[in-house]
Amino acid sequence: MFKLIKNIFRFFWRTLNFIRALIVNLFLLLMVILVILALGNVSNEPQIEPPAGALVLNLNGQIVEQTQRINPIAEFSNEVLGNTVEKEIDLYSVVQAVDAARTDSNITGIVLRLDALPRTSQTKLAIIGEALERFKDSGKPIISYADYYDQHQYYLASFANTVLLNPKGAVLMRGMNSRQLFFKDAIDKLELNTHIFRVGTHKSFVEPYIRNDMSIEAKQDLAHWMDQLWQSYLDTVSHNRGIAQQQLMPKAKQLIAALKTVDGDGARYAEKYGLVDQLTTRSQAKQLLIDTFGRSDDGSSYQSQDFSDYLANLPSPASAPDKVALLVAQGAIVGGRGQDKVIAADTVLSQLNQALEDEDVKALVVRVDSPGGSAFASELIREKLQQFQDKGIPVVVSMGSVAASGGYWISSTADQIFASPTTITGSIGIFGMFATIENALAKLGISSDGYATGPLAEISPFQALPDEVAEIIQLNIEHGYHNFVSLVSNGRAIPMTDMEKIAEGRIWTGQDALENGLVDQLGDLNAAIDYAASLAELNAYQLDQLEVPMSPRERFIAELFDSKISQALTNHLPQWTLLQQIKQQAPSLEQFNDPMGQYSFCAVCEGLQ
Repeated sequence: MFKLIKNIFRFFWRTLNFIRALIVNLFLLLMVILVILALGNVSNEPQIEPPAGALVLNLNGQIVEQTQRINPIAEFSNEVLGNTVEKEIDLYSVVQAVDAARTDSNITGIVLRLDALPRTSQTKLAIIGEALERFKDSGKPIISYADYYDQHQYYLASFANTVLLNPKGAVLMRGMNSRQLFFKDAIDKLELNTHIFRVGTHKSFVEPYIRNDMSIEAKQDLAHWMDQLWQSYLDTVSHNRGIAQQQLMPKAKQLIAALKTVDGDGARYAEKYGLVDQLTTRSQAKQLLIDTFGRSDDGSSYQSQDFSDYLANLPSPASAPDKVALLVAQGAIVGGRGQDKVIAADTVLSQLNQALEDEDVKALVVRVDSPGGSAFASELIREKLQQFQDKGIPVVVSMGSVAASGGYWISSTADQIFASPTTITGSIGIFGMFATIENALAKLGISSDGYATGPLAEISPFQALPDEVAEIIQLNIEHGYHNFVSLVSNGRAIPMTDMEKIAEGRIWTGQDALENGLVDQLGDLNAAIDYAASLAELNAYQLDQLEVPMSPRERFIAELFDSKISQALTNHLPQWTLLQQIKQQAPSLEQFNDPMGQYSFCAVCEGLQ
């Protein structure tokens, strides 16, 4: 009987697998046919240079250090199901477009469209802002228009020569805040026993589970770096707009009094106090842009190019025999394999092994944008980076928005570390945490019993943690912390006697980290790449961005979305653009999978990536 049931289930399972494989293969076959047709249609078309006009930075997606690889099957299912998934925009693609436009006679200015720009870290916005500043040196205008400016959008808009605002809009300035939920009373009511092991009085990740509020040390850390970030925001925007900081962000009572003078009209307030230059409706803004950049060929708008189209037509950089390899490490650090949203150790090691075996790679730059994660996975990555140095290949780290905890661990022994002034880093500490539910079970009349050969075998969520086991875990955590601190001390040449003031889980800005010796220089990714090339004594080189190793099938899928093929499909298949804009579904990888249960993670930093 059981054998019959088993065979029935096996039959249905094989049938479902066959249907799934058939659908996938038919979809891929359809893609092949569409690509061939699209390329056939454009192969003989002459390339027509677009007329002179504005470069439009329509930043309507999350700005990231590296966009995820597109999975067409997930894209197709998302579109069929009507799921809305946020678009991603590569940070340095935007910078590349702006820098190229600066010397391009066919680009007569830039238009910033920031209405749909989601909340993005100040560090990433500052990098784009620096590119806009370089563009302004060309004498070409930058014009920003929006119905509303949220605080992060206005930061970028402030770099424009002219800031336009809808008469029904406003500039929404609030300041910065960070709040956490605390669960101690709820845990007590549920009669759960949380077992916390940590080193570092400032390592605040575990506080929500053992307290009802933030500790003094954690709040002081938070206030310290948030005040620095907000002051940097005010300094930049007030300088760009040529207005006093008190005018940019007055105290609440002063703001209320000023709003009363314009009958509470946020748009008139923004114009009166210099936050924007002119109030224009959408049609008025369009006409202003037509007057500035000329009318488009179809007569419906102003002459312009979208930055993604502009990038697709830029010439490829000149090749050179020597390479500077670039690894982008963004997300939480985990063990195992994975491609997107996390720094999966085994995947990163595969990428690094490719570069290590390439005799043309003369230097390595690692762009880190991570709040940390598994201590074991962090050490695996750091050890692999050490192998480059042992081989005589210099390793330079460029820190993005966040390089804290495990993100700092993998950076600590590099030859040189670059950070932005607003980078969040440090948080040098380790913790372990789990819960047992023996009291909650007892309340329900449930108990557990059995036999174990010793106390070390008694680890179970259903019974109390033996004291000996708790002591062993704490000793293990302390050992891991000592290793972390020793790595930093040796890697950055900081005496161990000074490490107590720097470590203990304290969070630092890039400016602080420079003063404390945790980083060597302030600068962006391009500065780090140039420095790595100088360490390797390279006069000419090509930048080789490391990719996740792909199977032939995965490579074929990825090539379907290559920029040239994608452009052909966009021109000839109306639905292709919509399909392309939906990003890959999140991978099912747990952030907390360290085999030793040791984590170096900065919770308050996670949202800053």
